[in-house]
Amino acid sequence: MNFREASRVVLEHLQSTTGLALWMITRTEDEAWIVLDRSDPNDVYPVDSGDMIQWSDSYCQHMIEGTAPQIARHAQQIPLFAQSKISQKLPIAAYAGVPILDRDGELFGTLCGIDPEIQSEQFEDHLPLIQLLARLLGGYLSMELQLQSLQRKSDRNSLHQMVDPTTSYFNREGWSRLIQRERERANRLGRPSNVLRVDIKFNAQTKLSEIVSAIKDEFGSDYLIGHLATDQFEILLEDHEMSLVIERGRSIQDRLATRGIASDYNAFNLKITETAPA
Repeated sequence: MNFREASRVVLEHLQSTTGLALWMITRTEDEAWIVLDRSDPNDVYPVDSGDMIQWSDSYCQHMIEGTAPQIARHAQQIPLFAQSKISQKLPIAAYAGVPILDRDGELFGTLCGIDPEIQSEQFEDHLPLIQLLARLLGGYLSMELQLQSLQRKSDRNSLHQMVDPTTSYFNREGWSRLIQRERERANRLGRPSNVLRVDIKFNAQTKLSEIVSAIKDEFGSDYLIGHLATDQFEILLEDHEMSLVIERGRSIQDRLATRGIASDYNAFNLKITETAPA
């Protein structure tokens, strides 16, 4: 059972045992709170997988910060919940939410549920079970992330012949195959891997060796890099949130500039393919 399959089992179990109308697995990325999966068999709430909500609008933000409880049978009696913007959009009378942590103990997202009706006093007795299931999901998440790391190493080895001899980076064919595998992994986990694309503005004085040197200084040998065309490179930054990818884009642009090389960059992820502004 992988993380997504385990998530589905957990959601369905909580939906049937706690009485809350909607249960969700979410993940956080920068200021976004994204619904990965949901269980709401009666369609009480207009919330779908893939929906994105501002993290600061959510109850879960206050729960994570420790300024509001993990479970509330009468959520509107909690001032921070009552004042949250999401309360203006959805009827939420009861709430439960706990963090899901990755293998490094960092916040991946939340396991949370809501209902339009105030719950009985016994409702809060469900919290230990919800906490246990969130830890279980964290274990599946950790195993999945470890498996992905091993798969990337395997990809690097299996595609070692598909490299550009002038840079030792993956050529277009090798990079295409690697990215397709990475996209499949990203979709399976629901945690898009981010990519930085660097476009070089070549002129008569531009030296490829200087470009490679700048990329090496910025990224070392820890990341998978593709040389797609004479003037285009891509770097897989699967462990970076989008804001950090853009920051790395500015950094490599500065490194190139100190060598007299002009460049542009774009950041995008492998699940949602829109480019982010540089």
